[in-house]
Amino acid sequence: MKVTAYVLAAALCAAFTAPASASAGMLNQAERYSGLHEGKNNKTLKAILGVNPRKTPWCGHFLSVVATKSGREPPKSSAIAKSWTSFGYAVPTAAAKPGDVVVVRTGKRYHAGILKSMGKGTAQILGGNQSGRVQVSNFSRKSIVSVRR
Repeated sequence: MKVTAYVLAAALCAAFTAPASASAGMLNQAERYSGLHEGKNNKTLKAILGVNPRKTPWCGHFLSVVATKSGREPPKSSAIAKSWTSFGYAVPTAAAKPGDVVVVRTGKRYHAGILKSMGKGTAQILGGNQSGRVQVSNFSRKSIVSVRR
């Protein structure tokens, strides 16, 4: 009887911690590509992304690669940044943790990346196609339209 209760407790703990560790896995995976530039590292990025990053908006392509390599299922139309608003499950911005997927809107455009850290007014997001490279950039918290885990 004690063994059954222990196994059930362990399974419940794993069920509730798996999404967070999956998010952390995505952040770790994304960090491996940090610094790759669409010009200087064009051949490498083409091979990774399956598109020419000089000619294609590629933040969604980058997230798709990271999610897949982390064992997660990218959303349909994952090449489109806005499609990441349907990834995993929604989390309130106030509850966002490093590794969560964040979708921001600037003007009419959307951008998707992985949360590195959250401050009072800014979110540090690691993503592709940020100034032509994979890097961490600051975005206003007010521009966040979706946080997904």
